Amino acid sequence: MTVGVTSVLYALVICILFYILRGNSRKYLLAVASILYIYSLNRLAGAVVLFVSVFTWAAGLLVSIWQKKSERAATGIMSVAVSIFVLSLLILKYFPAYFSQGAAEDSFLSKILMPIGYSFYVFQAISYIVDVKRKSVKPTTNIADVVLYLAWFPKFVSGPIERWNGFNDQIKNACCAKLIDKDRWKRVFYYTLYGAFMKVVIADRLGIYVDKIFDGAELLGSNWLLLGALFYTVQIYCDFAGYSYFAIGVSKAFGIDLVMNFDMPYCSQNITEFWRRWHMSLSSWLRDYVYIPLGGNRKGPARKIINTMIVFLICGMWHGAGKNFIVWGLLHGVFSAVDSICRDKGFSIIRKGVVGTIITFLEASFAWIFFRASSLSAGLRYVKAMFTHFAGYISFAENMENMNLVVIEMVVIIVSILCIAVLDRIAYNGKSNIPEMTASLTQGRRYIVCYLLLMILVIFGIYGPDISTRLIYMEF
Repeated sequence: MTVGVTSVLYALVICILFYILRGNSRKYLLAVASILYIYSLNRLAGAVVLFVSVFTWAAGLLVSIWQKKSERAATGIMSVAVSIFVLSLLILKYFPAYFSQGAAEDSFLSKILMPIGYSFYVFQAISYIVDVKRKSVKPTTNIADVVLYLAWFPKFVSGPIERWNGFNDQIKNACCAKLIDKDRWKRVFYYTLYGAFMKVVIADRLGIYVDKIFDGAELLGSNWLLLGALFYTVQIYCDFAGYSYFAIGVSKAFGIDLVMNFDMPYCSQNITEFWRRWHMSLSSWLRDYVYIPLGGNRKGPARKIINTMIVFLICGMWHGAGKNFIVWGLLHGVFSAVDSICRDKGFSIIRKGVVGTIITFLEASFAWIFFRASSLSAGLRYVKAMFTHFAGYISFAENMENMNLVVIEMVVIIVSILCIAVLDRIAYNGKSNIPEMTASLTQGRRYIVCYLLLMILVIFGIYGPDISTRLIYMEF
């Protein structure tokens, strides 16, 4: 769901109906509510998720039925189903980008669009079918379970990517969730409030200036380009992690616990740890369904590096059709390979402590430049300008004026970045997260934290007609 007033009101109405109902009827309410919400965002997305749900449900049953008769037939059905999903993802991502530029406006190619959320829930569909084949999950005979699994509206827009066993257990929990549960409701409040703070106060504010810096990179000096890379590094984290916290909080209102998607990634001491903490549901999916089947680290150092590069190539391609996304993925593959070699050789000084954390942050920030750039060439120009535009460019103060960035706004940005850095470090050291740490405080301290967050959200939040739908990962 998007982080906005309309979405919150919709969730509130569904929540009231949810607690009026009892038992399995709740499950059907949530399935219908999810489809209606998706349909309100985009009719095509609503139709596609229903089709994919039916296909996934049927494929899972067919694999299970044929597995009792012929393992080869079951493998064939699984392979066909997974191939269809992979091919559809490639077509929807790459055909519009590379094959529709010269097509007529009314042609079929020009009308191919990636439905909202497809990249996320198609991975869930693949994992369900593969896990049925592996006999690690039992296929459901109730299609509503699969619809809810793929279409659950709080996570639909940008994940996290759930696994069937975990989410199916949460559906069962939701069917018997009690309205009176103080511990759960305070977590609903803390997760949604903190998520909104990260998204609306920090990410959306930084986004205004990130757009201006990246769009005018060739005219800016190195200081502004370095600042733009830092701003985007913080923006994409607060945008995506803020959305994830928000989705987790809303889901808890229905007794559903989504998997954590972020765990203070910029506190990581090496790039391997970073990918255990950044977009954790995607990282674990790629590990379980790509890296391990390729052989993982079981076939020697060289093969491990090749497998790692393949995984990050797929990761880059999953995020977008541009060559810049492939470069972003391969950069992380190179960083991970170097980190693996350093670990094997015992070079611990550059992958632990303060030095390791700084290096990891710089690696991630550098790669984000290509992720944000409109194309590979634009990313390369940005990097070149960042290391060459030292003199002869407009002064820092003049650029602030050109971007309508007043001193007080810059102060708010600096304080916001320092604030999220300190909060993340506190949570990292405490091996928890801010919403959970807030829940463990005494009542008086909890009230103070919540009051401060609410006031900051009201006073410093960036609001507008397009802000609630401006989720970076919604594009992928």
